[in-house]
Amino acid sequence: MKVIFLYIPKSDHGTQTERYAEELKKFYPEIEISLIDAESRDGVSISGLYDILQFPALVVVDQDMKLQKAWLGTMFPAMDQVKSYLV
Repeated sequence: MKVIFLYIPKSDHGTQTERYAEELKKFYPEIEISLIDAESRDGVSISGLYDILQFPALVVVDQDMKLQKAWLGTMFPAMDQVKSYLV
């Protein structure tokens, strides 16, 4: 399982997203986390794959990149909620 953050680094939500990702990694070091610029080639590709139109987006995928859960917008879920999708 993997957590992907799709966000725009130089935006109002950029710092907030990076801090949340750091905290998530601190509490759950075993989680693989990727921070991806939504405007980059990879970001556009992933956004299209999962029909994500709002940023930031926190996406949990399995080992085959199949979507497990996505949260959109700046109201990030509780960290234990994210962890529950990684079992």
